[in-house]
This record gives sequence, structure tokens and C-alpha cells, in this order.
Amino acid sequence: MAALLPRNAAPPLPDADAATSSLSLDAAPPPLPDADAATSSLSLDAAPPPPDADDDGVAALTAAFLADGYVAVRGVAPAGALARGRDAALVAFAECFDAMAARGEPVPPGVGQKGGYREIVRRHVGRYEMRRAPSRDWAALRRIVEASRAHAVAVAALGGEAVVLGCSCVVAEAACAAQAWHVDGGHLDAARHAAPHCVNVFLPLVDVSRGGGTEFRPGSHYLTRDLKRMMLVAKIKKTLRPPAVPVLDPGDAVLFDYRVLHRGTENTTGGPRPVFVLTLARPWFRDLLNFPKRALFPGEALAGDDLPGAAAVS
Repeated sequence: MAALLPRNAAPPLPDADAATSSLSLDAAPPPLPDADAATSSLSLDAAPPPPDADDDGVAALTAAFLADGYVAVRGVAPAGALARGRDAALVAFAECFDAMAARGEPVPPGVGQKGGYREIVRRHVGRYEMRRAPSRDWAALRRIVEASRAHAVAVAALGGEAVVLGCSCVVAEAACAAQAWHVDGGHLDAARHAAPHCVNVFLPLVDVSRGGGTEFRPGSHYLTRDLKRMMLVAKIKKTLRPPAVPVLDPGDAVLFDYRVLHRGTENTTGGPRPVFVLTLARPWFRDLLNFPKRALFPGEALAGDDLPGAAAVS
């Protein structure tokens, strides 16, 4: 199965206003899809089975995830685990920069995989994704997430069987500006909307209730298969929904479909904004292009190296 485009290499995606002005006036566009059909064309043979109704809200959360492309899950991790995970992540983050300086490499590194390392990649200005295993506190945090409703919702959305693709930390530096809109991966079928194949679980390690978080275009995972045309149709039919930032209290997580439009907001927390990330996918899917092979710490294990890469979790 072909891997998806990496996050940092994806072409820029238009916003709603740009989408309405970028069609050629002297060339007839192809037939426009029906916006209502776009939101109801999930293949019946690919759709995940509904979880049990008496499952502590997992069924309702899964339904919201499939409709919107994201969902917030409350009370995933306790305060102590968040604090320990935050401290461990920021120590590992600083050690990566120290290692770059010691090697005489550019600090900060260049944006994208070409300037990055297997341990850390600068995704955008002021934003990094890190896989360096901070400490056993990081492994403990991963186990907490895997035992939570957030994990149960992700597995249900993926059809009841999933593998863990990776474990990482996304860090936005203090006062980092908002990102451009993007997806983390494309659709695997350009002809129809299929069920989710990859899901990210984001768990902020600092309080983002007043300092920004991740902004989403609800329902846009149905549009990104052919974004320009389908967003235009949705806007004409007045079904295009406004952006939303889920309000997360400490310990809450947000799950999102790889294909949904999203962006990190401005970091107004007053310090670095680390977010624990667990990525799950259907057993046959692999996302191979997000980190280069060049290493800052050759031979050192990465966060998630001890995960059963091909073993199902449920």
C-alpha cells in the first residue's frame, strides 16, 4: 500500500474564500458533486461496525467523530501524568537542540524532512514533531491513553481493529503563530469517501483552555477528496460549517481523522505547548514518509519503538 504524503510536504490547501475564486472562468468545470451526497457516501462495506450502546459513551463519541472528522474526549489523563509527561518531553526537546549544536548543525533545523532527523522534524516555523523517547513517564502516559475512552473511540472508528503507527510529541514554541490549514494525509480512494484509515489522538500536556489548541473545519474530511470543487459546492448550498476549536480542559484529548482540515492555533500559553500524539490506523496501512533516517542519537530507541507495529489492538 502506498504511503501518504508527509505532513510537511503536502501542498497548501485553499481556505473557503480562496476556493470560491480559483475556478477558471473560461473553462467549464467537471460536474459538481452533490454536497449532501458527499456527506452520506460512506461505503457500507467499509464503514466500521457501531460499538455497543452501553459502552460509556463510546458509541456517541464515535458517531460524532465520523460526522465531524474529530471529537473531544473528556478526562483521558490525570494531572500528575500530564505534568510528568510535559517535563520529560521538554527535557528531550532541549536535548535534541543541544545535539544539533554539538554537531555544528543549523539550529533550529530547516523546515521539513530534508532538514530534520529521525528524532525530530520542524514541521512549520515554531512547530516541531519529536519522537525521541523522553523517559518511562512517556511510556506510562501512552499506557494511560491506550486504556482510555479516546483509544476505544479511535479503534471503533477504524472498524474495531487497529495498529499503533507511532507515538510522538508535537511542540509549538511560545508565541508561535497559527498554522496554515492542512491535512495529515490524503484520501486513499479519489472516487468515493471511504471509512477512516488513520486517526491521531492529541493530548495537550499543558492547559490550552485559554491558550489555544487545534482548530478544525468540521466535516471537511468529506471535502478534501476534491477540496476545491466540493468546498465550493458546500458553500453554495450553505452546508459549509465554520471553523471550531474544541475547548479542552487539562486531561482532555481530541481525536481527528487524517483527512480533516485542521491547524494549530497561535500559542498564547506563555510557554512551549507540548502535545502527546498517538497515531492509530487500520492494520494494513503504513505512513512511512514523516521522518528521515538521519539520526541525532544513532542507535537510541525512539518513542513507540517498543510498540507491536503489526499487532492488532482492540
